[in-house]
Amino acid sequence: MKHVQHLVIGAGAAGSAAAYQLARRGQEVMLIEQFSLGHDKGSSFGPSRIFRLAYPEPDYAGLAQAALASWQLLERASGQPLYWRTGGLDLGPAGTPSLEEVYSSLSALGAAPERLGHRALSRRFPQWRLPPDWEAVYSPEAGIVSPQLTLRVLAELARSHGAQILEGVVALEIEPGQRPAVNTSAGTITCDHLIVAAGAWLPRLVPELASLLSVTLAASSFYRPTDSAPFQPQNFPVFITHDEFQAYGFPAFGVPEVKVGVDVLRPVTSGDGRSFEVPEQVAQASDTFMRRFLPQIGEATARSTCLITRAPGGDFVIAAHPACEQITLASPCSGHGFKFTPLLGELLAAQALGERHPWQLPRFALPAQAT
Repeated sequence: MKHVQHLVIGAGAAGSAAAYQLARRGQEVMLIEQFSLGHDKGSSFGPSRIFRLAYPEPDYAGLAQAALASWQLLERASGQPLYWRTGGLDLGPAGTPSLEEVYSSLSALGAAPERLGHRALSRRFPQWRLPPDWEAVYSPEAGIVSPQLTLRVLAELARSHGAQILEGVVALEIEPGQRPAVNTSAGTITCDHLIVAAGAWLPRLVPELASLLSVTLAASSFYRPTDSAPFQPQNFPVFITHDEFQAYGFPAFGVPEVKVGVDVLRPVTSGDGRSFEVPEQVAQASDTFMRRFLPQIGEATARSTCLITRAPGGDFVIAAHPACEQITLASPCSGHGFKFTPLLGELLAAQALGERHPWQLPRFALPAQAT
């Protein structure tokens, strides 16, 4: 039986960031991952995720602004860029309430959003073919963060501060107590404090959350343009549409293709039972979206899937286990969590050390049904 000060389950975004922050502060840390680092079976992988401040909820807009400062700190610590500013477009029919909310939220933050009518939008970003009643809100601070690069950096930094990272070690069961124990495929590990950042496997490890967290399958499609220049990051901002497709996408970043997702169907699944097949309805909707709005780009060359673990209302969960203060439960995803990664590490480290962090928001508490 092994014993460590801090044990972290799950080397995705939240777990890796927490391990780094605790190790950086001189704590003894062990991070266990059931697969290999950077695997594609969960949520934190691939070339790109959107960074944006454009949230209608002031809490998350402020959290994103604070996260940008944390990204900059992580860039300095690692000596390499981790956030690429491309600007962002929120697109949709003029007067769409969610578009108005985006503009108001960005204005309240002092983020200098721009309204672009159809003519200005077509002139500035001619890649798009949009209906005449569409407009956009342009967000200058929006950009891209990279899961595959960020997780590698966090692992390297955590190790440089003395953290142990064990790959291929499966957490089988958690035993709450004054010294929480985790039964694993490599034996039992006890700790002074446990952080469970297991993503889609959290409902299995913490049955109290099984009725609260839903795990769904999301998909992305990759399209290689004939002329790549108009779709490079300096020419083609990240985007989100406010329409039937609820599409989101990226310039050709880290791969030669433009990456696009549509939120038309998210089948319910689980970490252990998930499929890697893209639902036909999703693939067809993505292709229809591209033909309609970005006709310069050809057919899809590849598709991929990932898992989204959603808490009620789309909020994050960063809270103590209902039966054990020595266990922190972390589900800061709900499909929009990666942009906060370095700040999440700070929040989880503070929670593990019994400290109050200014961005530990009341809405991150466990829903009443789990307590």
